[in-house]
Amino acid sequence: MKCFALSALLAALAGAHALAIGSVSGNETLYARAASTKRGASYNDPTLTKNFGSKVTWAYNWDQVPGALPSKYEYTPMLWGLKSGLPNTWSANAQAAINNGATHLLGFNEPDLSSQANLSPADAAAAWKTYMQPFAGKAKLCSPAIANGAAPMGQAWLDSFLAACTGCTVDCIAIHIYDSATNVAYYQSYISGVGTKYGKPVWVTEFGASGTLAQQEAFMQTMLPYLDGLSSVQRYAYFMAGQDILVDSTGALTALGQAYNSD
Repeated sequence: MKCFALSALLAALAGAHALAIGSVSGNETLYARAASTKRGASYNDPTLTKNFGSKVTWAYNWDQVPGALPSKYEYTPMLWGLKSGLPNTWSANAQAAINNGATHLLGFNEPDLSSQANLSPADAAAAWKTYMQPFAGKAKLCSPAIANGAAPMGQAWLDSFLAACTGCTVDCIAIHIYDSATNVAYYQSYISGVGTKYGKPVWVTEFGASGTLAQQEAFMQTMLPYLDGLSSVQRYAYFMAGQDILVDSTGALTALGQAYNSD
């Protein structure tokens, strides 16, 4: 059984949000929208993902095992951090996920925030070499997921991690971004800038927007085509399949969830 404590995330701006752990290049061009396999579902309860259609192709849960996740999704495991014995089960669970079709592994969750994985760049680099690097070549390895906060958080933290992680394989860059639903230009600039700066595929593994329902729906109707068309973005997942955000307590799609589920 898992226990996640979730913050009042959609009111948080510039990365000042929290998720608690579970128990266990070049120039960026907006192309014409095409069929996408980028869109994912972030969840705690796997049964709440059941009503998404074919536009949602993958899923993750800040954890190492999927639970009763519908088989239509590719599950992507995460080594959330170094707390609660999580590293002890990582190797076996990551290999099991790969054996079941996982193509990517996710690194630490917001190590730049004290309320989350809370790791210094040096400690994260040492842990990466021990726990993530052995899977290089078996799956693509996505960086620790940074918040969109100011230095020393966010990209400043990631820069220090990459400098410290000599000899490390980092195949893709994972980021989180939260702000106002009316600030679409900021989201687009930030996300495209990450792709340009690091020259690697970008995974937006958490994003959300504060505002009225109408503002959030308008935000999504603009951002989904943008993310689908941005060549540097490989995958993305709106926060989240639960909390009455994309789905209600029965798994029925909310109005926002219907927008996320649409073309």
